[in-house]
Amino acid sequence: MGFVAKEKIRAGAWKITAEIDADTFGQKVEEIFAEQLPKLSIPGFRKGKVPRAMLEKRYGEKLFFEDALDALLPGEVNAAVSASELVLALRPQDLNVESMERETGVKYDFTAIVKPELTVAGWRGLEAPYAPQTVTEADVDARVEELRDRNARMVEVEGRAAQTGDSAEIDYEGFADGVPFEGGKAENYELQLGSGSFIPGFEEQVVGHLPGEEFDINITFPEQYHSEELAGKQVVFKIKLHAIKAKELPELDDDFAQEVGENYETVADLRSGIEAELLESRRRSSEDGFTAAVQQKLAALAEGEIADEVFAQRAERNKELFADRIGVPVERYLEYTGLDREKFDADMRERAEEQLKLELALEDIARQEALEAAPEEIEAEQERMAAEYNVDIARVKFAVPEEDIRAGLLREKALGLAKEAAVKVEPPAEEATEEEAETEEAAE
Repeated sequence: MGFVAKEKIRAGAWKITAEIDADTFGQKVEEIFAEQLPKLSIPGFRKGKVPRAMLEKRYGEKLFFEDALDALLPGEVNAAVSASELVLALRPQDLNVESMERETGVKYDFTAIVKPELTVAGWRGLEAPYAPQTVTEADVDARVEELRDRNARMVEVEGRAAQTGDSAEIDYEGFADGVPFEGGKAENYELQLGSGSFIPGFEEQVVGHLPGEEFDINITFPEQYHSEELAGKQVVFKIKLHAIKAKELPELDDDFAQEVGENYETVADLRSGIEAELLESRRRSSEDGFTAAVQQKLAALAEGEIADEVFAQRAERNKELFADRIGVPVERYLEYTGLDREKFDADMRERAEEQLKLELALEDIARQEALEAAPEEIEAEQERMAAEYNVDIARVKFAVPEEDIRAGLLREKALGLAKEAAVKVEPPAEEATEEEAETEEAAE
């Protein structure tokens, strides 16, 4: 008999009621009995010769009902879904067998989570911030100085005391209560003053000393120091300062320009190249920000119903992809980072909702605009994927359904249309921090 009725029970979810008629069920029970009889025996009867009535008396008349139901259900459920005219997003859920009798057949129901279809109106003319791309002389100057700093060399200096930013070559040995402690000694150690790589207060006490000097440094280890024996303890370090090295920046001349870039002949070429690079970088940043804003607004405009299970499935998939990307299970990642599991799950769920709403909004735009993906476009995308993952295109065609590639291309086209139709506006001015506001008030 198959499908009987469907009833919407909540957003994106329907209850489907269906039946397996008595004849179909009874026939399957007989088939199972015939298959199992040669394997069955009870005292007094040879294997395979036990009368049906004797078996049912001993084990119950429903002996093969479950086996018959298991054999029938997959096809019956698929038929019921087709008859319901619903398109499912997930496999049928919460299967419940209401009754199962030889005379009346099987009555059952299950939950159908339908594929969501959202609609989006008013997507033309969306306003989205687009930061203007400007590069000042100061921006170029700053980048030039970064390049000079990156290409600087350390040279030994004489005739002055150590300063923050210098590299100091030192011997040191630490004593706690007059006794040397493990790990507290080194010779000819290169210490970058101001780097914060040593215990707080250590580097600051090297500053001001001259090469050749020997002196003591008094330090109190932090209370949370990893060594319990030293945590919170006052110690003395005996220091010998061998040499001081300072950073020497290269001259800003044509030779430097040629050294940092093969396309540069002069400092003017270098500055022009830096300006172009900064401008392109800011253009990409503005474009990325604009795209993200359009996507966010499209997702917010989408209207329709999505079952909670669909969001949950996407969130779980995102977790799997995240684990694959970082190379460790999520649980171990949370353990390493100390992140809260509930917050992590909530963030993944929020991301899943944004992704799904955006994808469905773009699919609706593609339907509205009757967008299509030509065969050559699909082929080009398959070739791109093959090159990206360094595999043969035949493998891509086998692993990735063509329909998935078509859907992705249509979403890209729909996003392009939405961006073309959007209005670029100046980004809102950044709000002043509390400290800046207090400073302005005091000035007034």
